[in-house]
Amino acid sequence: MAFSVRVLGIFVGLAVVTALLGIGVRAWAPGFDIQALQTIATNRSSTVTSVAQVVSDAGSFALLAPLSIAFLLLRRWKRPADDIALVVIAAGSAALPSVVKLIVARPRPTIEHLVQLKSLSFPSEHTTQAAAIYLTIAILLSKDLTRGWRELVIVLAAVIALAVAWSRVYLGIHYPTDVMAGLLLGWSWALLVFHWARPKLSRSVGKTVTGANSAATT
Repeated sequence: MAFSVRVLGIFVGLAVVTALLGIGVRAWAPGFDIQALQTIATNRSSTVTSVAQVVSDAGSFALLAPLSIAFLLLRRWKRPADDIALVVIAAGSAALPSVVKLIVARPRPTIEHLVQLKSLSFPSEHTTQAAAIYLTIAILLSKDLTRGWRELVIVLAAVIALAVAWSRVYLGIHYPTDVMAGLLLGWSWALLVFHWARPKLSRSVGKTVTGANSAATT
């Protein structure tokens, strides 16, 4: 119960903060948003465009959902609290930006899109999902690694999220502020759920296991 309450609190809190940020960004329309897109559009190349399209797919929930499931299956449910946290983070990383998009209602950039989309722009859903899910998987993987490898895995997760953010701007389907918000939202969601809500779940699971063991020995 405590885990659910904390998750809900994190979700609502982040949704409100991100929505307020998005409303402010849309009202002030930072000049560098347009300038960055125009600069990128005039310097595109077919090779980089192909790379950007592939990298962009790394943030797709169609890829990240099966990846998360495969990762959980390989772990064989050895750490239930961690695994449940990953499921919650993955689901929330898809739901959070969708909710905020409806509130902020920022249209897509008017510059030429290399990928045709009709949904809203702020924050970037692909970037949010990539930031949250890759970081969570990296944290789970790093638990069994030495310090040097642990840092490398975490950095790699961050680099993938940054690459997805870049690709969305390069393809002309998001403003820079959209992906910045997506990165902050995804990382904040993952870290808060994992480090603030998950410990409550760990205690509940521990008590359940202890109770089951006690019952088995009587």
